[in-house]
Amino acid sequence: MIRLRLRRRSRKAAHGSSADRDSLRDAEQALNAAENLVAQQKLTGAVRLLTEANRRRRDPRLEKRLVDLRFDAYTATEWGHERPEWPRCVEDLFPGERIPEVAREQLTVERLRSGIMHHGSLLVRGLANGDQVEQLTGDIDKALVAFDSHTAGEDRSDLAGWFQPFTQDQGSNRRVRRKRGAVLAVDSPPALFDLVETFEHAGADRLVRDYFAEPPMMLAKKVVLRRVPPHEMSTGGWHQDGAFMGVGIRSLNIWMALSHCGDDAPGLDVVGRRFDELVEMGGEGTFNAWATNPQAAERVGAGAVVRPIFEPGDALLLDHLTLHRTAADAGMANDRYAVETWLFAPSTYDAMTASGGQSYEPRDQLPILF
Repeated sequence: MIRLRLRRRSRKAAHGSSADRDSLRDAEQALNAAENLVAQQKLTGAVRLLTEANRRRRDPRLEKRLVDLRFDAYTATEWGHERPEWPRCVEDLFPGERIPEVAREQLTVERLRSGIMHHGSLLVRGLANGDQVEQLTGDIDKALVAFDSHTAGEDRSDLAGWFQPFTQDQGSNRRVRRKRGAVLAVDSPPALFDLVETFEHAGADRLVRDYFAEPPMMLAKKVVLRRVPPHEMSTGGWHQDGAFMGVGIRSLNIWMALSHCGDDAPGLDVVGRRFDELVEMGGEGTFNAWATNPQAAERVGAGAVVRPIFEPGDALLLDHLTLHRTAADAGMANDRYAVETWLFAPSTYDAMTASGGQSYEPRDQLPILF
């Protein structure tokens, strides 16, 4: 009887459990249905279908296909070049504040627009809840371990799908990113799925759509998962991302902390005022030709530099003209977990320019569906 039971158990293991077979069947059916929609040029519908299927039952194949479909959906769509009209006058809802703060429940497009247009940024407390923070920090750990395993030529079943280089991105130096404690979210499909779900739960997708007055897109090379030890970071140079992305775009960066930072772990220094143009670039002490001149940054930022203290789940919303830098001091002893997510309005993509002679080409950012 014992031998018979062992044989039965072995036969069940060889063929997989009923739940495993159901999962495979469900994923295959969803993928087939999605491909039918793709054949009909309904790519956004295919993204919605696979998203719903993956919510019901997670599957690495669905998550990887979703990454590719997000890119295909952008490239297959004819985006208009006429920019939706933005309000000409925006009331300052936070007079006297350097970097205004709101709770997630208080976040509206009016407050977002006021924060950006008058103060350069808006700090949102608790954009992600505790469970989401725990999920995303675990995702970052898995993505980094999976990268290391992939680089070492190891095949670990427990990390299946957690690092799959985005095939459309042939230009990123992934090893350099990894040395800095970072991995692209598009290279870790499960992590990207969880990140987009977190934003949807927080209402960020609707918020940014209202802010741009058109569907927002992500820049694949600028959605970055980070776990950075303090000894790998120093206070970075002042910069405005518009210096290399282009001044004429419409953008929004959701910089979300997943661990306490700003005092005992590296954070951000931000100039709490609005800039409508680029501050002087280059010169002695800059880390790149498009970085802000340190003396000019000191002059325009005098009395307005803020170093926020972030709690896990807090997010700073800023755009490509916000003057900021990494904030790290010798006394900081803890790692910083964070996610940087750059979004932009597709009607302004033609205004995204590349600096001549620079190796970093913004027009090669690979827009994908948000």
